[in-house]
Amino acid sequence: MSESPGTELASEYSARIARDLEINTQEQDRLATEIAALEEQLRAVRENRAVLERLQQALTPQAPASASVSAPAPAPAPGSATADADTDAVVPHQRTEPAPNRRTVPKQGPAEPKPSLVEAVHAYLAEQREPRSATDVAEAIRAAQPGRTIKTTVIRTTLENLVARNRARRTKQGRAVFYTLSATDGPEAPETGAEEA
Repeated sequence: MSESPGTELASEYSARIARDLEINTQEQDRLATEIAALEEQLRAVRENRAVLERLQQALTPQAPASASVSAPAPAPAPGSATADADTDAVVPHQRTEPAPNRRTVPKQGPAEPKPSLVEAVHAYLAEQREPRSATDVAEAIRAAQPGRTIKTTVIRTTLENLVARNRARRTKQGRAVFYTLSATDGPEAPETGAEEA
């Protein structure tokens, strides 16, 4: 009777291992199916790229010297002998003209340059005689610059940066936080070195 618990335990472990092996086999089959589907998608995408590159070459005017270069052949299927051997043979796409830089594109119409957010917040606080909350400042900036999307959290961060640079002061009244210009950075504060007597 002393062998009975040991054989029960062995048969229980054996059953668990058999279940785990079956689950492992199912997982391997599932992954193999997914890999096969992804390889097929990759092959299709590579073929599409080759077709698009040929179309682009056909539509792009080229110099006479480069006209003799033929269009690249479609990429071979992954796993084939030519796919591994010809990986360096694929000609990369080269632009004939530089892409337009969004920063250098002229803006439509004669628009005034907008002040930076820090300047706008600082100017607003300079106009105020009483402390203002970040929400008040955000609403005022949005009203002054209607084409600009500004979140209150961005205004709060800007205000905290002004506080960190001693250009503004933070005061708390209960849970509310209010901001004013610091005494040394007010509109009537003299510029450094502006007046020397």
